[in-house]
Amino acid sequence: MIGYFTHKETGAMFEYDHAGADTVLAPPPHGGRNMAYTHRVHLNNDLHGQSWRHALVRGGVAYVITDAREDNGTTFLVAERWPITRHYKF
Repeated sequence: MIGYFTHKETGAMFEYDHAGADTVLAPPPHGGRNMAYTHRVHLNNDLHGQSWRHALVRGGVAYVITDAREDNGTTFLVAERWPITRHYKF
């Protein structure tokens, strides 16, 4: 782990680390050019079948890929903007 943060709206705490070779490129939630999601946010539960999500963690916000959808054979990654607080890096 390289750090942790608290989701500002839900109060849930998440740890994160570097994605390494798992880094993906996807558009941000507000649209625009692809950006590198270089972190993995570890979930406190395994409701979605995966214990972590691709993310990009910054000072006061985390961009987290929460879903994928297909349209005409092309897969689109869906990202959410999470407002965060109590962001600590180790």
